[in-house]
Parts: sequence; structure tokens; C-alpha cells
Amino acid sequence: MILDLSKQFRFRRNEDEYEIGYIFKSHKKQDGNRDVCLEINVSVNGSKQKMYEISKPTVTLFQSNDAIEEMIADEAVAFSGPDNQ
Repeated sequence: MILDLSKQFRFRRNEDEYEIGYIFKSHKKQDGNRDVCLEINVSVNGSKQKMYEISKPTVTLFQSNDAIEEMIADEAVAFSGPDNQ
């Protein structure tokens, strides 16, 4: 995965249709080290998109695209659950 390259994908889970846009950006932590910031834009069933930012270790970028998208799908479902609406 490359930094600053936005990607989109869709998936269905539990009767809901998710539209995801995401990008990994370089992020400098308070201790001076670097990690990556995952920015996710989530739309569920055509609703207005919501943006979430998650700090991830740099090693995340070395996973396959399928593994990254599965991780993002899990994050999107968790963020979009009834407790976070």
C-alpha cells in the first residue's frame, strides 16, 4: 500500500451496504517516531459520509490489499454501529 493514495470499495454486511473511501497518510507521533494515519470515509445505505481517523503502525502498509480492506471493513462496521450513530 502506498501513502497518500486514496482508494474506494463497497461491501455488504448484515443487510447494510457500505461505501468506503480511505487513504493512508504519514503521521508524526508525539515521541517523534512516525506511524500512519488511516483516514476512512464511511457511508452506510447511501447516508452522508462520516470521516474517521485511526493511527496504525507502519507495518500495516505491508499487508495485502485484501487484508487491508478487510481490516478497514471491520473498522467501518464498528464505527457505524448503533452505539456510534
